[in-house]
Amino acid sequence: MRRLEASEFALARRKILGREHTDTWFFFGDSITLGVNDSEQPGGFVSRLALLGAREGAYALPPATFYNLGARRQKLSQIEARFEQEYTARLMPGIRPRLAFCTGTVDIKGGAGAAPLSNDVLRLVTRAKTIAPTLFICPFPVADEEANRTLEAFGALACEACKSVNVPCINLFPDLVQASFVDLLTDAVHPGPEGNALIAQKLWEREEMQVFLRVED
Repeated sequence: MRRLEASEFALARRKILGREHTDTWFFFGDSITLGVNDSEQPGGFVSRLALLGAREGAYALPPATFYNLGARRQKLSQIEARFEQEYTARLMPGIRPRLAFCTGTVDIKGGAGAAPLSNDVLRLVTRAKTIAPTLFICPFPVADEEANRTLEAFGALACEACKSVNVPCINLFPDLVQASFVDLLTDAVHPGPEGNALIAQKLWEREEMQVFLRVED
């Protein structure tokens, strides 16, 4: 059997799949990103956001692909250490990737300061943006007043850090506090179905997220 040349293979692939590319979003984070304690399907804010964007016409689902790469109890440094390998392992011909990170809760609950952690964010997004369009999502409120003070300060500093390297950053912390988001937590940290639905809706309402998600062709 004759082997197809690269151009012939690409043409055959387009005929089969009906497209030249696959828009793909990678969401990295901790257990909150993963959707732990969300008892309804689709679980977590990432899946809910993916469906919401499709309903709003940002992309067709399928073929658009979303990877939820949250991992329980992981700090920012652990996510930074693994994201490139996990991204690379999922590459395929025609992929058009975007990278999103939502991290910081585990660090701050463990005693990390807002300023040092924002420096870590700067390092993370500076590296990530050389690979694919990148977005940072600041962590959400928890049922711990001391941690919330640090989370609030971190959100502001993280946005400044991202802005310095032209990476979009979404900080929902003030909006979620106003919406009594903490009342929707299941265990003082993880939101249940209503909380994740609220996060997805608030994320979609931000211009930065709509630009990040919208497919033009």
